[in-house]
Amino acid sequence: MPPSVAFVRTMDHERRIQQFKQMAEADPNNELGHFSLGKVYCEVGRYEDAAKSLSRALQLNPMLSKAYQLLAEAYDRAGRRQDAIDVLTRGVTVADDQGDRMPRDAMADMLKSWGAPVPTFLAPAKAGREEAATGPATAGFHCSRCGRPDDQLPKPPFKGPVGEKIYANVCRSCWREWIAMGTKVINELGLVLSTPIGQQTYDQYMMEFLQLEGR
Repeated sequence: MPPSVAFVRTMDHERRIQQFKQMAEADPNNELGHFSLGKVYCEVGRYEDAAKSLSRALQLNPMLSKAYQLLAEAYDRAGRRQDAIDVLTRGVTVADDQGDRMPRDAMADMLKSWGAPVPTFLAPAKAGREEAATGPATAGFHCSRCGRPDDQLPKPPFKGPVGEKIYANVCRSCWREWIAMGTKVINELGLVLSTPIGQQTYDQYMMEFLQLEGR
């Protein structure tokens, strides 16, 4: 009899937890390892563990908009509503400043649903960064990951829409960091980039690390 879908999912979650724990333990400053570990802990309902991992990811990089959203969800599910509100209040401001509309709006909706005040958004001109993701960056360039307003890549790192998106939103320093982190992801997860699943997994972590999800 073939294994049930629930069993297969459980085994996949356990495999991913071990992979990300290994990444985080091998390099305590690996923000992607801590973020990914917190994300999968949320998926399996280990909310206190998720909160610890996501908090560590935010210590390493306070600009991780999505991490604020996931951390707030973990706190709320763990019965820590006020902690969740505090995190969302910070997260909305960070996401708004970064031009990350999707996590910003999701966090603002959570605050509204709990009757908590929502910080005032910045001027609509900030939204121009998202539209720039489909072409060359404008003079208003800000890195999606570190928030720096300069150090733009000289050209897209490769052809296609993703390359253009990276060019429009990611600075040289963060791109260099991803090259090093990407090598770790390939080695520690055993990815084979010549296969569709290997390339898809690699691209997923690249987008998460560079804060390009939803752009």
